[in-house]
Amino acid sequence: MSLTGGELNKLNGDYGISAPDKSVPVIKLIKVHKPGSREELVKLIGKHHKERCECGILSQGSIEDFGKNLYEAQIKDWGRYKYSLRECIEWEYNLFVVQSLKGESVEKKAKEILANELSGIEIKDSNKYYDEELRVDLEIRHKDKTIAGIQVKPESYKLVRKNVHHMNKYRNSLVGFRVLYLYYDYKTEEFINLREVVEEIKKLYSLPFN
Repeated sequence: MSLTGGELNKLNGDYGISAPDKSVPVIKLIKVHKPGSREELVKLIGKHHKERCECGILSQGSIEDFGKNLYEAQIKDWGRYKYSLRECIEWEYNLFVVQSLKGESVEKKAKEILANELSGIEIKDSNKYYDEELRVDLEIRHKDKTIAGIQVKPESYKLVRKNVHHMNKYRNSLVGFRVLYLYYDYKTEEFINLREVVEEIKKLYSLPFN
């Protein structure tokens, strides 16, 4: 079974099981509470379902609940259970916990590297609306104006369904500035197209090359 890909990925996407409004805005939860381990993040997700927190983040369930939703979606889509409940819970755990913590770590790394590569530029986290609804992780600002956005993705994102790409591109188009995709190798966390992204930003906005 693929870590977070395969046919369960398609099923999860088709039924919106991990959509922030149907599960939990996990990246925001990580940024606000800064969990120190996978176990702590699992507890945070469950706690924000059972209790109200002053941070305002709400979870629609626990990792087990999201796994059950994926498990039951098999009947709706395939008419049978191809994967066990344990496998579905494990799949959602990998998505919400393992991959999200890695994504947050890589996003922080991207901010640091881009800041070093682009002198005179401010790299900041996007606001909640841009992040969750318009799919923009980072904003690139020059002279108090946002001139570009960055979406940080594992290279495997290139293999997801075309309709996901189209939807994200459509949402990106609503921000009023260009959104560039920065890809990284999931195992090494090395950025694959960093040079191209940096040069595109400099070229588009006439910034001097180093």
